[in-house]
Amino acid sequence: MIEVPLHRHHVKLNIFRVDIGLKYRLNSEWMLETNIPYETKIQEATIEEIDPVTDAQRKAIARNRDNHHRNETYTGPADTDIFLGYQRRGVFVDHDFLAGRIGTTIPLGKTEEDPWKLGDAGLKHLHIQFGTGTFNPIADLHYGLPLYKGLRANVSLRGKLPFYENSKTYRGSREVTYTGGLDYSFSDWLSFQAGYLGFYQSFAYWAGEQDINSGLRFSMASFGASVRTPYYNVPLSLTVMLPLHQETLYDDTDALLGGTYEERDAFEFGPLVSLTALYTF
Repeated sequence: MIEVPLHRHHVKLNIFRVDIGLKYRLNSEWMLETNIPYETKIQEATIEEIDPVTDAQRKAIARNRDNHHRNETYTGPADTDIFLGYQRRGVFVDHDFLAGRIGTTIPLGKTEEDPWKLGDAGLKHLHIQFGTGTFNPIADLHYGLPLYKGLRANVSLRGKLPFYENSKTYRGSREVTYTGGLDYSFSDWLSFQAGYLGFYQSFAYWAGEQDINSGLRFSMASFGASVRTPYYNVPLSLTVMLPLHQETLYDDTDALLGGTYEERDAFEFGPLVSLTALYTF
């Protein structure tokens, strides 16, 4: 065993996501909806040397890093959402739009064994998951207000509430997502969007123990375009989200200053690219 000096691991995660949406109208106001996502997650792990390091120590640090997080790309389906939705126009003013949905996630995304238990045993493990392994209640609310000709303002609020752990002892975080932005329609088939996304995530748990990698707040600026295909009436939307701010809820400052720094494996989010297709029938 080689004693290594104080150092930090910086882990960056870039996410590319494709969403397939299906909507079945029960009548003019009620509908069933599902969203089927597929994600690519690109993990980049680097080392920050805080104290002087020898070549042998540097190799040991790299081996330890590769146990915890590696420069790798992961792909797979994420948890699917299914909703009962309601929408109505002309609620407060002419041509405004209000939509609400309630539903649950379907646990189709890949989950991992307890990474903290594997890490303590010196075994290779993974903190990246594509789902929670549980059915989680979800709800969201969306409101759109016309401003001038093709210009609209939009706000939304979404919540997810995991309430039990999966077979691998993981219980996901409670999450709140809120957005605001502008949408400008150039024509019946082309529109552009710009906005702000905020996200709050509580701590998750492994076997009842707090996961210090979870629990965060972050915000992103979003830019996108939507095209309605002329023959199949399937809107395609491409959105790019750029990180503005990220803050973890777990505070390790005292541990670092005391010289007993306990490494976290929390991710620093990079740009997120999302492609969405929605089919209504």
